[in-house]
Amino acid sequence: MYIAKVADTLSKFLKPVSKWTAAAGGATMVAMMLIVTTDVLLRYFFHKVLLGSVDVVGLMLIIVFFAAYAASEFDKEHIHVDVLFQRFSPGIQKILAANSYFLTIGITVVLSWRFFDYVGELLLGPHITPLLHIVEWPFSLLTGIFMSLFTLVLIVNFLKYLDELLTTHGLRAYLWLLPGIVITTALFLLSFRPDLLPSGIPRSLWGGAISVLLFALIFINVPIAIAMTLAALLGFSYLFGSESSLLNLPLAFLSVAREYTWSVAPLFLWMGYLAHYGGFAKEIYSVCYKWLGRLPGGLASASTGACAMLAAITGSTLTGVFTMGVLGLPEMRRYKYDMKLATASIAVAATIGSLIPPSITFIVYGMLTEVSIGQLLIAGIIPGILFATILIAMITIRCKINPSLGPPGPSTSWKVKLESLKDIWAVVLVVTLCIGGLYMGVFTPTEAGAMGCFGCIVVSLMRRRMTGKNFIASVIEAIRMNGIIMFIFVGATAFSRFLAGTKLPLDLAEWIIGLGLSPLAIMVVILFVYMVLGCIMNALPAVILTLPLFFPMATAAGFHPVHFGVLVVVMADLGTVTPPIGMNVFAMAAVAKDVPMYDIFKGVLPFWGANLILIALLVAFPQISLWLPAHMF
Repeated sequence: MYIAKVADTLSKFLKPVSKWTAAAGGATMVAMMLIVTTDVLLRYFFHKVLLGSVDVVGLMLIIVFFAAYAASEFDKEHIHVDVLFQRFSPGIQKILAANSYFLTIGITVVLSWRFFDYVGELLLGPHITPLLHIVEWPFSLLTGIFMSLFTLVLIVNFLKYLDELLTTHGLRAYLWLLPGIVITTALFLLSFRPDLLPSGIPRSLWGGAISVLLFALIFINVPIAIAMTLAALLGFSYLFGSESSLLNLPLAFLSVAREYTWSVAPLFLWMGYLAHYGGFAKEIYSVCYKWLGRLPGGLASASTGACAMLAAITGSTLTGVFTMGVLGLPEMRRYKYDMKLATASIAVAATIGSLIPPSITFIVYGMLTEVSIGQLLIAGIIPGILFATILIAMITIRCKINPSLGPPGPSTSWKVKLESLKDIWAVVLVVTLCIGGLYMGVFTPTEAGAMGCFGCIVVSLMRRRMTGKNFIASVIEAIRMNGIIMFIFVGATAFSRFLAGTKLPLDLAEWIIGLGLSPLAIMVVILFVYMVLGCIMNALPAVILTLPLFFPMATAAGFHPVHFGVLVVVMADLGTVTPPIGMNVFAMAAVAKDVPMYDIFKGVLPFWGANLILIALLVAFPQISLWLPAHMF
């Protein structure tokens, strides 16, 4: 009872504070967009530049990246992989959950301490931005405050969990905490005292051992970002000493968070939410419905086409699921479509959102590999259109052979079809502004994201589709999702630096090449691993975890980095509809509550053929993904 009172008291104070910090992050993101947009408009209309905009945006990113951690933790949104966790007995689950809390709190305490300590180091020297000479220490201080708030929220959630255990199981619950205390103490003791470990472990072997530890932590339900940060801390401590390891943590986090290039991620995320709240989806579906509805299975094909068009302004697979689930599924019910086909077609078609720009997966791939984000985004256009075409052809053929799966929808005259195109002028305008500007070399990826957001806002206001409430909702949802994704990414950056120090990726690549396998065989092995990983974790974490190992292999085998990126994204997309972990299927089940998840997964299986056809075409004809980037201005 006392523990519950403490948790409730802390929660009453921390919840509004976390909401205000998230709101501050959202306001900073809006200001960041306005600064980049103003810089673009000044440059192209008045031949002037906004002096120091890169400096300011880089510092703003620190707030944008970290401000929403605590708010996301209150709702327990940080990403876990719980596929193995759910298979353990209730007692083991309680032990693992407690262990996860201990490790997470331990890492956030260390990070908070290091961010505050780093402020002192910044105060010792003239650490200022290049152009405007803005001092940097206040932003490290803010990061420490945000991380401390995150830690306090974690403690509140742990206290609530502990109170639940004590209420249900009494003092026996403390026994379930002991393994977590022991494991956490051991890992942090070794991180601060690496001399306790055996000396002389080869670097590659140590890199492999820490990689195994990383996956073990992830599969026992430790948040992915925390697992990668802890693995990096322990790994670096052994290689370079605990002092160097502790110094590397704030540097790894802040070097990513204040890099202007990375501002593309929150801007494209926000653009997707603005398009959603601006009501763009309804017109898109209406046009596709009129053009494709009359085909066999035409309503499913219309949802597929709408997902492809929606992808060009949202870059999100889940947005496609929820939006088309609401718009397309009722129509398919009305025409008595087979629900396995109806739900699966939407879940699979939504994966096009990771291919057609703006794509967060491509952005993260570019961040990790230092491949041009602009080229990656453009590279996904033709494969995305091709995939949509294959899916529509497959739906049409299946429903032609078996009309009971999906009868044709209502017939529409050519006059109505052509007139309907005027309803998507807003989509065409935003896509032309954002993606066209990127392809023509008018905008950098960050500028394209800012102009896309600005375009969505202006168009939505012109059409009276954007209320103040919807605008605020788009900002808050974008800033929270950005925090979740970027927390994983900065953890991955720290872990990637450790792996680079071990030379494990290069050694592994040399070993694979030394086996004498053909480049095609190497690629098949890599893609097969992605297919397996897709069965047990979400797409983005799978990409982040494996790229430090697979990217050197692929490039050593002679594959173009952009081409490899497209292949990786396609395989990651397949994972979103693959059992037992298929986020798109989970989201579809939440929309179609009367359709068993088993039926949705069963309906997805025939569509695997479409993915395999696309992969085969991309491997056989690399120019499908490389032609557009090669002709960028």
